[in-house]
Amino acid sequence: MANLDLSDFLILKEIYKTRSITASVKNVGLSQPAISIRLGNLRNYFSDPLFVKTPEGMMPTPLMQTLIAPIDQLLDLLGPNRGQLVPFTPESSLRRFHLGLSHVAQMVLLPPLLSILESSAPRIQVDSTDLNDQTALAMAQGEIDIAIGYAAELNTGFYQQRLFTEHYACIARKQHPRLANDSSLSTARLLKEEYLSLVAPGTGHSLLDKHLHAEGITRSIKTRVSSFLGLEQIIVATDLLAIVPARLANTLAQGGRIRAFEIPFPMPAYEVRQYWHERYHHDPANRWLRQIIFNTFIDLPPVESAVEDTGTQINRN
Repeated sequence: MANLDLSDFLILKEIYKTRSITASVKNVGLSQPAISIRLGNLRNYFSDPLFVKTPEGMMPTPLMQTLIAPIDQLLDLLGPNRGQLVPFTPESSLRRFHLGLSHVAQMVLLPPLLSILESSAPRIQVDSTDLNDQTALAMAQGEIDIAIGYAAELNTGFYQQRLFTEHYACIARKQHPRLANDSSLSTARLLKEEYLSLVAPGTGHSLLDKHLHAEGITRSIKTRVSSFLGLEQIIVATDLLAIVPARLANTLAQGGRIRAFEIPFPMPAYEVRQYWHERYHHDPANRWLRQIIFNTFIDLPPVESAVEDTGTQINRN
């Protein structure tokens, strides 16, 4: 194999993106056997396997990891568009976007976002994955287009944009035996109760535990979970309390089974942002979605005070 051509680089890019020879057929325009033969030639050319079969698919070798960014640049410059970015047409696009979302964002922000996308870009698809300590790597590798939440580790090589400020609230089931008749939550009562706590590395929730520790406040943690997705069911079925972002507390309280209380001592606020990798800063599709997210969530108003007898929003007393 004396020379490479653009189709060879397209094969490598598509296998890298899809983690599959079979899945790469659609965009490469060759049959699966033909792609396999070309991949074998490329392995000989680079004296490296380039991709290795794993339970998660065809995973790139370290050499392939170093090649993908230059391959992207080469295809952008020399491909059919001659270095011109392809315009994005949301009305007809079949693009699949991959979002990295905190648990709270999946429960509170994703529903309204999907509703907007359904009307403005009805044929696009959206995949959501949890924010974690591998989010930065996934974004650098093109596996996540945009992340939303609080992600302190997304610094070098990433852009970020503030959306809104969030704070914390405390929730309990509406018929909690020690809180059912209370309109507010005292510090003494808060410290006597048992709690459900979220363990989620790489998210803003780690700020909560750091702040409580710094203030010398120790909660009795009875249960730890890695996701808030079953939070309402657990709180309703037990006498546990949980400290959660205020917008999530408000969302859960609207169902009528949960009460939300203002925390009776100062708690830090934090900024919810959207993040994207510098490789996709000028990508038209990524730019379009970032603008939709910004327009939808910029400066969301604080959670409003509840009417005292409804118990459906955060009680401020």
